[in-house]
Amino acid sequence: MYMEEIGIILSVLTAISWSLATVLYKVGLKRENIDVIVANGIRTIPSLIFMFIIAVVVGEINQINKLPIWVIALIVVDVLFGIFLGDTLFLVAIRDAGVAVGHPVSYTYSLFVVVFAYFLLQEPVNIWTFISAILVILGVFLLFFKAEKSESKHMIKGLIAAILASFSWSISMIILKIILLSVPPILLNLIRLLVLNIIIWMLISVNKMKRSELRSIDKKTLVILSIGGFFAIGLGTLLFLFAMNLIGAAKTTIIASSSPLFSTVLGVTILKEKLDKPRVTGIMFIITGMYVLMVT
Repeated sequence: MYMEEIGIILSVLTAISWSLATVLYKVGLKRENIDVIVANGIRTIPSLIFMFIIAVVVGEINQINKLPIWVIALIVVDVLFGIFLGDTLFLVAIRDAGVAVGHPVSYTYSLFVVVFAYFLLQEPVNIWTFISAILVILGVFLLFFKAEKSESKHMIKGLIAAILASFSWSISMIILKIILLSVPPILLNLIRLLVLNIIIWMLISVNKMKRSELRSIDKKTLVILSIGGFFAIGLGTLLFLFAMNLIGAAKTTIIASSSPLFSTVLGVTILKEKLDKPRVTGIMFIITGMYVLMVT
């Protein structure tokens, strides 16, 4: 029971950390023409440095060369689905749909995780999963319905990106749970960030437009995106992996999915994002669906 309580606390801290990151990303992406892959690359550097220092301090850095090939291959697949494809789509979602809308829709991935965890990891699910799914689907429908009636193409693009990010993350979460059976959380996050940096900076180095975009970004944006990356894929992901190791993939992702509640409040109060009644109702349906999963 003691270990479960620690896992729950770490999951809540993960949610808070990810919420702060989301707001910082939105501020950093205020220029609509900023390349999201370049932004993804910028945010990874301080997180990689942070994880490298942690791995050295705890003495896990020397374990990298002992990992089997199949584990490395799984980590690469996880990175491609999770912090490369999933996070890039998430950046598009919050840039085009806003924090208050894009974040809740993206974080419906816990529904996919619960289903995948049931079939692949034999983690239990119940009727409340289906009730939660109905609430989430209704919430997403309200957001899409509103966007189709009165919003720009940017909003619809952001919502579609959010749903695709959700699906990509769900695949990543299940792979992470499998990898955690063989790799400790600190070492795993370090390798994930190392692989991500290699992939992203190779793409940037061979693309002239992305290199030009990188040089044009001002220092303030660099700092904001870097701090956001630290809270998201540095500290936040580390807390998430420790929690998953203690209480399982399904419960951890459900609790961590409460972060849209924090980010929605921050989006409205700090970023001054406007929400009308249909959109508020849709967001509340989504958050309630996540809460139903959390308490059942």
